[in-house]
Amino acid sequence: MLAVASVACTAVVLLAGDRGVERTPFAIPAAASTQAAWNDEVSGFAKRLHKALGIRKATATEFSGWILEASKRQGLSPELLASVVFIESSFRKDVTSDMGAIGPAQVKPYWGLFCGSVNLADPAENIYCGAQILAHYRDLCGSEQCALSAYNVGLKNQQDDVYFQELGLRYARAIDRHVSRFTKKTVL
Repeated sequence: MLAVASVACTAVVLLAGDRGVERTPFAIPAAASTQAAWNDEVSGFAKRLHKALGIRKATATEFSGWILEASKRQGLSPELLASVVFIESSFRKDVTSDMGAIGPAQVKPYWGLFCGSVNLADPAENIYCGAQILAHYRDLCGSEQCALSAYNVGLKNQQDDVYFQELGLRYARAIDRHVSRFTKKTVL
């Protein structure tokens, strides 16, 4: 019934024609306008990544979209997430730690289920999963410093062991130093 009504309406529109009326679209399709804005944002962040962390422009361009999307979805600053990726892997995609953590955000495979990820070897999924873990720890701990520490040494270790607390604190300070590189002004 709906198909017949649709065909009938289409036929009426086609038969009636425009009769000299100029039609102007009342909205630009979202994909066109948002895609251009997104591309500009990714390009701008890639330049900032290159300048702040000294990574190659091609690498910065490749990673910037993944970092921006993951940070926005998880309510993290992109500078924070980029600094985590820099410390964890130096923006290398195919790296595995001695502890079994993989990818740019150095995610241990058991987090894959938590993140709903099928392929932590995929750098985009890996960075997104790392952002989910960091946001999860932030929500549990209530602070960014605690979340960073837990990301590095594990929540239980960070809470129960003085040695791991110090390691986690050192990690959080290193991340903070890298984040601050994004805001430093260069003097000409």
